[in-house]
Amino acid sequence: MSHFRTLALLPLLGLFLLQTGCQGYKLGSQLPDDIKTVYVPTVLNETNEPLLEGQITKAVMDRLQRDGSLKISNEQEADAILYVTVNAYKTNPLTYESSNTARPDEYLLTIGASIELVRRESGATIVKSTGLQGQDEFALVGDLTNAKSNALPDAADDLARYIVAAVTESWPAL
Repeated sequence: MSHFRTLALLPLLGLFLLQTGCQGYKLGSQLPDDIKTVYVPTVLNETNEPLLEGQITKAVMDRLQRDGSLKISNEQEADAILYVTVNAYKTNPLTYESSNTARPDEYLLTIGASIELVRRESGATIVKSTGLQGQDEFALVGDLTNAKSNALPDAADDLARYIVAAVTESWPAL
């Protein structure tokens, strides 16, 4: 009989341990309560790769809308402005053709960025993060320029995922 009572108490013990282990954490956005809307200007591209700005800006805005922690707004009405600077764009070979080991047939596209979320009224920094990266693996189909162009939307979306997480899920010291 006591064996069954012990088994019945196990779920309660698990719930207790889970609650005490996560004390001080909260689900959802970690942003200040007064930050509800954001303006996202066109991404600043500091790389030599042309036309990254539009794709990455779109990806960041799409991710913000999916996340739902912040509503996208125009500059005059936004509580905060999210500045994104792309500072790295590189492709590295991952695998090589078996018949010609000097010729890559698969690459890794990496895009690096830094962000700063600032209060629109005061310009005070809310979140600042560097070293964010988005990546995508792609096969060399056709020429390298077209293959990179085809991989860009997925790499931009991956980068946007990290940007939105850095903005909304920063874990402040408690």
